Amino acid sequence: MLVDVQDGRATRVIGDRADPVYQGYSCVKGREQHHQLTHPDRLLHSMKRGPDGGYSPIPVERAMDEIAEQLMRIRDDHGPRAIAGYTGTYIITSALNGTFHSGLMRGIGTSMTFTASMIDKPGKPIAKALHGAWMAPQQGYIDPDVALLVGLNPFVAYQGFPLGHPGKWLSGQLARGMTLIVVDPRRSDVAKRATIHLQVRPGQDAVVLAGMLRVILTEDRCDADFVRTHATGVEELRRAVEPFTPDVVASRAGIDADDLVRAARCFAEARRGYAQAGTGPNMHGRGTLNEYLVLCLDTLCGHFSRAGEEIRNPGTLIPTVSAKAQARSPWPAYGFGEHLRVRGLTDTVAGLPTAALPEEILTEGPGQVRALISLNGNPVAAFPDQLLTIEAMQALELLVQIDPWMSQTARFAHYVIAPKMPLEMAGTSFYQDSHLLIGNGYGPLDPHGQYTPAIVSPPPGSEVIEEWEFYYGVATRMGIELSVGGVALDMTHKPTTDDLLELLHRGSRIPLAEVKRFEGGALFREPRVVIAPMDPGWTGRLDVGNAEMMADLRDVSEEVAEAEVDEEGRRIFRLVCRRLTHMMNSAGANLPASNHGKAYNPAFMHPGDLAELGLNNGDVVELRSARAKIVAIVEADSNVRRGVISMAHSFGDVPERDEAYREIGSNTGRLVAIADRYERYSGQPRMSNVPVTVAPLITAATAATSAAARRA
Repeated sequence: MLVDVQDGRATRVIGDRADPVYQGYSCVKGREQHHQLTHPDRLLHSMKRGPDGGYSPIPVERAMDEIAEQLMRIRDDHGPRAIAGYTGTYIITSALNGTFHSGLMRGIGTSMTFTASMIDKPGKPIAKALHGAWMAPQQGYIDPDVALLVGLNPFVAYQGFPLGHPGKWLSGQLARGMTLIVVDPRRSDVAKRATIHLQVRPGQDAVVLAGMLRVILTEDRCDADFVRTHATGVEELRRAVEPFTPDVVASRAGIDADDLVRAARCFAEARRGYAQAGTGPNMHGRGTLNEYLVLCLDTLCGHFSRAGEEIRNPGTLIPTVSAKAQARSPWPAYGFGEHLRVRGLTDTVAGLPTAALPEEILTEGPGQVRALISLNGNPVAAFPDQLLTIEAMQALELLVQIDPWMSQTARFAHYVIAPKMPLEMAGTSFYQDSHLLIGNGYGPLDPHGQYTPAIVSPPPGSEVIEEWEFYYGVATRMGIELSVGGVALDMTHKPTTDDLLELLHRGSRIPLAEVKRFEGGALFREPRVVIAPMDPGWTGRLDVGNAEMMADLRDVSEEVAEAEVDEEGRRIFRLVCRRLTHMMNSAGANLPASNHGKAYNPAFMHPGDLAELGLNNGDVVELRSARAKIVAIVEADSNVRRGVISMAHSFGDVPERDEAYREIGSNTGRLVAIADRYERYSGQPRMSNVPVTVAPLITAATAATSAAARRA
């Protein structure tokens, strides 16, 4: 990005056309950073809740004194498990955040750490552990002949295409002949450019993926050599997908059987390609199975890099990504580590089940969570089952929220620590690099590295700190030693941010000092990394027939359609999740410059459904699930499938503020029951494809009548 600074203040943020990765592309969230710095609602001092429930400023050093004292009391009285931590999406504001948060939790002695990734996509790492991993990069973005996106819109989510300029990248790939297959109940931005768009009924992704696998197996379209050498479980998979004939899939998913077959053949015939699933299929109750089937598709088709190929992006500010052309057999995915006290849930390769945190707070007895440090997250807005989450936040003896705003969660906190914002801190492209470790479909195409010093100072008279400073201060007071990059910190002499970044990037492929030489960043192609051949006698195999996944697939084959009307004869719609360009989960709704005067999240519905219900754009409705109800504003969208309501999550506030729906939006998480069709692996409940009914509250006609009455 390029930042204009006048009199010490950032006045404009735009994309840098000279940047080799982004080429001038930027999203609205990035371009509005300067507005965030001076927003009237921004916290410039830490806050403490008083006995009357009101908040007043508190010096941050005193806040750390009191927080450390209370944490030690809770640990001494109830044990370290009584203290939990949560990191939200905005942990990416600093490369140091994750290191310091986890360091303090380890120092306290608690394993109760939860993350936002367990809310939306826990199935990715769990499925990878059940399937096994190729020990070299997948073919991914390097000249793919086919790309399969399931419930994913890279133009908004910035996943599924390489980091950079998504529109330019897609145009170039389509021009060279790439086939783009999109599976989505909505004709999204990317679906409009798809070669094949399977506009499925919500919740039927596993059915479609199984149908594609069946076509590939029955027509012998696998990469036979790759599968024979590197995979196992093919016959188990073949038996499990047998029920998913094209006609059965077409009937259940509401698509054309010929389109399904064409998609499967295109995917299998491509010499190079990749598949990736997004938030949608991960949040409707079978995320792990969906992710597993996506992996099986790439494995059967051999979409992996081979020995002798160069790794185009081996990382820059992380240790060199080494690679061998061989498979790592599956490893434990769940059932180990910390065992929660609720629903038989355990730790997983993706982390502890975040959806169970409110239950751990509310369930009395030994081990009950009594204190929570929430870093750059917003549980009240983002967690499923908002009503239970609110109850849990109110029950905590100590809630510390690190947040630049008095967010939905901050208004329940005992202390709110006001942090600096990105333009006020030095930073690196660490998180950009770390995406490579997640797997296929993440990160930049080329090895880009960047260091940027602080651009501006915090507003005069403010007292804001970097997040790591809070953790360092609390750890010092608790007698806890922290480390960065494997090096123990001097807890008596506070380091600088640059000192810490040097430690964090020790051993990186490109030294941080070298990256610092290039203002605005650069590509670092040397030294190059080539994929090594398979070790002699190597026996690792990718498993496409995992017994638990095959059992889940059999359950899917035996599922019966859910009711289309409720007991009172009202039509049931399917509420699905959606991302908005100006929002990053719960952040961004308060910026008029980016929300275009619409601070709420519309309930997008097909015009035909609105007409059937006698509704028009802007009418107000009540959406009711088996768990709760919310008020929403409907908006026509012909790209949404009939019978579907498409709505962004993490809006709204507590029920007492529901009447302000035009200013704050509506919280879809309130409609979710914590144990509704939850995954036994991750504890993730069904948060998309939620059955709801729609009842008009305020139509244009009634609004006009009410307005006339008020005037009279």
